[in-house]
Amino acid sequence: MDRPSLTYQYLLDRYGLTISFQQAGKELGVYWENLRKKCASGEIRANKVGRKWMLTTKALADYIDHGPVTPQQVQAPRERGKRVLTL
Repeated sequence: MDRPSLTYQYLLDRYGLTISFQQAGKELGVYWENLRKKCASGEIRANKVGRKWMLTTKALADYIDHGPVTPQQVQAPRERGKRVLTL
């Protein structure tokens, strides 16, 4: 079994599974809005839940350790389909 990186272990111990953009910004010494923009562009893996972004400590540790996600690693956005009600 692979051991988690020291970066991930540090963030996990300090913040838990998720981290706010403000907390992540303080850790990296950057403005939190820039991190949100990196998530929106796909450089940092994050999920949008409703209207909010959810940043995990694992995703932030991967960004710190390995840099931005490359275009090959980013999944193509899903097309919005229409919901069909079946009876």
